[in-house]
Amino acid sequence: MARNWSITGAHCNHQVDFTPRLQDHDIYTQPRSKHISAHHMLHTTIMTHHQHAKYHLKLAAIMRNHNQFRACLILCDWTLASMIKALYIHKYHSVHPPKELTMNEILPLVHTDTEPGLDIALFIGTIQHISSLVDYTYDQPIELDNIEKLLQRTEEILDELAARLKDDSSE
Repeated sequence: MARNWSITGAHCNHQVDFTPRLQDHDIYTQPRSKHISAHHMLHTTIMTHHQHAKYHLKLAAIMRNHNQFRACLILCDWTLASMIKALYIHKYHSVHPPKELTMNEILPLVHTDTEPGLDIALFIGTIQHISSLVDYTYDQPIELDNIEKLLQRTEEILDELAARLKDDSSE
């Protein structure tokens, strides 16, 4: 039974409606009261995805501590997926990101003028790929050192991308 654990996956027993809504695409053309409401909704949705990312990372560390390395990989993927959704919502002012984001869509989200994002985008793609293979049997078990490195890099990327959200919101 193959599972798709990429950014399209629902997180922790709750479903999110990703159906595009016309009224969410341009909050700046709405009347002031709706604009404040839409801005609040955007901020709340961004913070929700960011909180999910942090939660998934904590669960990944717990799974690692219990030698559940494949579950740890999946949770690292969910961590990055939640953070990418938060960046998408922040950049495009839409509370409904696409169901699937390609590397062509992820790279502009993680790349800035001062910080190249290719390494982050490649890491995200690698984690997506590895976590999608967890139902397959492996000839070699996943080693703790490798899981430690993946978990540490996931945490570094989460922190870096979260800082970008905070820096952008203060402008």
